[in-house]
Amino acid sequence: MSARTWRPDGPGSFLAPPGVHAVHDRTGRLWTRDTTRWTSDGSSWIRWRVLVAEHGPVTEATGHPAQRRAAASSTRGGRTS
Repeated sequence: MSARTWRPDGPGSFLAPPGVHAVHDRTGRLWTRDTTRWTSDGSSWIRWRVLVAEHGPVTEATGHPAQRRAAASSTRGGRTS
């Protein structure tokens, strides 16, 4: 599967798509998700729309462990066990 990309003026720029838990910004910096907020350093948190607007375009980090866990849980129908 190829990585998806979101641009500030494109579809999906307001709400993070379900199942997306890690992305790279235009500089290559990794951002990860915890509920509704995103961080690159663990101490500063922003919303998806701000991430895309100020750091976009952003590209899905398909190889990141957070993405693999999300993909695995989606194949089980959202169950965690």
